[in-house]
Amino acid sequence: MMSMILELVGGRKTLYGVLVGFIVGLLVGWWVLGIWLLPVEWKDAAPVDLHPDYQKIFVSAVADSYSLHGNADLARTVLSERWEKKDLAKIIGNLKAEAADDAQAQRLDALAQALDLSPVESAEPAAKPPAEKESLVSKLLPLCGVLAVVFIVVALAWSIMRLVRGRGEKGEAVPARETISPEMAEIMPTGTVLGHFITSYALGNDHYDDSFSVETDAGEFLGECGAGIGETIGVGTPDKVTAFEVWLFDKNDIRTETKVLMSTHAFNDESLRSKLAPKGEPVLAKVGQVVTLETASLQVTARVTEMEYGNEGMPEESFFTRVSIELVASMIKSDDVSQDPFAL
Repeated sequence: MMSMILELVGGRKTLYGVLVGFIVGLLVGWWVLGIWLLPVEWKDAAPVDLHPDYQKIFVSAVADSYSLHGNADLARTVLSERWEKKDLAKIIGNLKAEAADDAQAQRLDALAQALDLSPVESAEPAAKPPAEKESLVSKLLPLCGVLAVVFIVVALAWSIMRLVRGRGEKGEAVPARETISPEMAEIMPTGTVLGHFITSYALGNDHYDDSFSVETDAGEFLGECGAGIGETIGVGTPDKVTAFEVWLFDKNDIRTETKVLMSTHAFNDESLRSKLAPKGEPVLAKVGQVVTLETASLQVTARVTEMEYGNEGMPEESFFTRVSIELVASMIKSDDVSQDPFAL
């Protein structure tokens, strides 16, 4: 399923970009445009949609108008749209409780009779929360809604990224000790072996980006390692890969360790080496080449087991048609490293 998603969007990095773009678009579209720049405007609202205070003002005005003109049909028309009789009776009762004189109370009684409402008694208006609290709540609710949506989207994006990075497209995890090559066994560290992985690239796999979870036997997640396309050259399809990134992520460290496996052409090209230098230490790729990546508590030993160059219309030994890399992840012995990477 994840390989289909990667194929559709164009690789892990593109997927990350899509997720970040979605979050930014959501915030801009909803918060910036929908609330600040182009807020929703209500039009053609009925009296029943007004704030309770304005409902009382409207009903009081209708009572005054009815006392002057005696047009019961008009009063029923303006107060009938979606307005429940019990709600109107309650409003009139509250208005009677607030009436400044008997004449105003009589006008309200006359309106109630014209509307065929049950006799209404004066009632104390319901206590309202202080204006400051209403204002504070009205300001916090939209912000809480935005934060909740952002949290859900970020959590979903993180879950997808963990799933994508935790399983490569074509790589495979193999038993830790039994299938380690003799060449690798001679150079691997003496710490506990946590994983043995094989990853392979072939010309045409433009989305090559394998990653593997590094876990204990009990299933505790410690980090990830893998390999992916680092740089291409030329134009047209398929992409012509001239460098790969081999990387190690340690959840107990603050950085991701990366080495760049470069073709002979890229390794000898100063401009390409300068361009790729920020990604990691440059290493000339060749069969049997070993690179070691070490973090606070993990070590990955990677060895190039197979490699072939292409030569179609490009400089000699400038792009790969096939590469296989064997990776062994190990736990660094506790006496070699502090358990706390931030310890002084």
